[in-house]
Amino acid sequence: MAVSLYQSALIAQNNGEFKRAAILQTFAQASPLLAAMPLVSIQGNSFAWTRESNLGSVEFRAVNGSYTEAAGSVEQRSVALKIIGGDLDVDRFLVQTHGPEARSAHETMKATLLAQTIAHQIIKGSTTAIGGATANANGFDGLQARFGAGFGGNAVQDNGENADQIIQNSGGAALSLKSLDEAIQAVDNPTHLLMAKKTKVNMTAFLRNSSSISTSRDEFGRIVTSYAGLPILEADVLGTSAGLQQIGFNENADSSTSIYVLSMSDMGLQMVQNGGIDVRDLGEQDSKPVFRTRVEWYCNLVDIHPRCVARLYDIANDTAIA
Repeated sequence: MAVSLYQSALIAQNNGEFKRAAILQTFAQASPLLAAMPLVSIQGNSFAWTRESNLGSVEFRAVNGSYTEAAGSVEQRSVALKIIGGDLDVDRFLVQTHGPEARSAHETMKATLLAQTIAHQIIKGSTTAIGGATANANGFDGLQARFGAGFGGNAVQDNGENADQIIQNSGGAALSLKSLDEAIQAVDNPTHLLMAKKTKVNMTAFLRNSSSISTSRDEFGRIVTSYAGLPILEADVLGTSAGLQQIGFNENADSSTSIYVLSMSDMGLQMVQNGGIDVRDLGEQDSKPVFRTRVEWYCNLVDIHPRCVARLYDIANDTAIA
């Protein structure tokens, strides 16, 4: 059964794991993408699933006629869990002079950066240097690598197994809402839209008085904007901390960007994990006078269904059009 980061934080708090609960809540606050992502716990160090590749065919027949057998086909997929984490050190002097809350404050800053790094990997991670993406063999392939690549000076490739889910914005200029609607239609049971903050501004500028745009509040009281009933996740909500711009206008060999339509559910896009996000207080270190907290997550991104993601690319930084 899938749970969210916010639900995991509540469970940790109810179990008396207050440090873990605080860091999980920081993750959820720092990254709307991580907060919305279903987390599915598994056993072992990898996850395998069966994905439909085609449904076969059916036909009419005449009396005394016969059918041509044409069964559907499936394909086996698997991913290995990857290890991501970091050490959070706070000098003993700061704790002595400012109290225990100083350690919590520094841990919150480090956890925020860690959450942004994970969200960056979900979007732009690549195990090989494909389509301009920076290779990291220890990481996993993110949405951009799986759906066309095209980072920096490399063009998006709308071919391969996910070709039907890679859609070019009409005209290759300002966001076409017709093209966005086409991308939404390409996803089964869409739940969210993922885009740059500027892209959302360009959308709402055009739709300011439209019933297609609505607002609500999330678990932390923040305003969430929705288009056609789909909450908009701002990929760069905290800016470009440490240069980790998650979605910018720097794709497809020009100054354009993408919008991802996501179906995040048990049968769609999800994170698989073993043991959840692990938070360990290692205490004061022998090598230097700091208190260390270690955070690790054994996880990977899984696109269970072939129509759980669509990418709309080639969007310029201009006010949206119909």
